[in-house]
Amino acid sequence: MPDIPVWNKCGNRCVMCANTVSFNRGPSARYRLRAQIGRFERYLAGVPAYAKNAGNPAALNLTGGEPAQNPDFLKLLAYFRKRTPGRELALLSNGRRFCDADFAKAALLAGGKPFSVAVPLHGAGPASHDAVTRVPGSFRQTLAGLRNLFAYKRPGQTVEIRLVLHRGSVKNLGPLLRLLLREFSGFGGWRAVALHYELVGRAARGSTALDLGLEASAAAVNACAPLIKKFGEFRLYHFPLCLLKPVLRAKAWVSLPPEDRAYPPACGACAVKGSCVGLTPRGLARFGTAGVRPVEEK
Repeated sequence: MPDIPVWNKCGNRCVMCANTVSFNRGPSARYRLRAQIGRFERYLAGVPAYAKNAGNPAALNLTGGEPAQNPDFLKLLAYFRKRTPGRELALLSNGRRFCDADFAKAALLAGGKPFSVAVPLHGAGPASHDAVTRVPGSFRQTLAGLRNLFAYKRPGQTVEIRLVLHRGSVKNLGPLLRLLLREFSGFGGWRAVALHYELVGRAARGSTALDLGLEASAAAVNACAPLIKKFGEFRLYHFPLCLLKPVLRAKAWVSLPPEDRAYPPACGACAVKGSCVGLTPRGLARFGTAGVRPVEEK
């Protein structure tokens, strides 16, 4: 999906942030309303103004930084909706601004439908979540924001809660799943996603606080299979099928574009290679092929 950077600043300082320091520290004027409209109109006219995945006709992926921190966010959201009727707008947000109920209502109104909001949770309580965001109080605000999104979203609108797995968070997966089931299992129109972190931006620096191979990450997911089965909709991103229990393989998505996927020689004889995300080139270089093996039957 085309990525549209809506704002380059963020109130969180997540240890595995996919953005570069230069992006976050750059000038923000180019993300204000008039500049965004100019670039987007050129994109609609066929000029690839947004470099990544610009030719993909799927949902428009509104990213940051934190998009909701843009002073023009609500106007921009309404503009994108007006110019792309019927097309999904997918907002990636840390969720904190939505702790203001009036702001949450206004954003959902501007987003219209189809509209999805993806928010990461990093722990089941303040200590574990805030250790990842490195901002005290962020868990309280994020959970309040999610509650408002669930309370005010309309038909055609979806909430996605993302659980990003790395060395600092993988131990929180079970408690997080139980929290989500307690908080939101009575609602429809949402999904949970567990995803292995990507070696991009700050996360590519090789920090031992983050380093986690796919085999260990998948083992944590496999151990939580009984909890995962309780969710109405659950997805797994960035996991090769061979590392997952057979009961979980149908939940794995090919979540990366072709240029970000790598298939080592061991994948050559795999019966499910065509529906598998494989490895990332950077992950392959750092962690190798531990645990990767051909699946013999579909």
